[in-house]
Amino acid sequence: MTTKEIKQIHDINPIGMMRAKQVLELVPFGRASLWKFAKSGQFPQPIRVTGGITAWRNQDVIDWLEAQSAANDAEV
Repeated sequence: MTTKEIKQIHDINPIGMMRAKQVLELVPFGRASLWKFAKSGQFPQPIRVTGGITAWRNQDVIDWLEAQSAANDAEV
């Protein structure tokens, strides 16, 4: 994980939620994969805020990013 990516993780307020567009700025895959991974359990599940709006808990995304970073560090 690069210094820029680590800074992005630390810039996220753990309290709050973010929409798919914001999540996609932090992950190395696209919209279709985001939904596929969330559905399969490889990425945190979004929360349905209202009928047509879903969002991810910031802390869930932070935890996932940190776990990916730790897994990558262990492989090296």
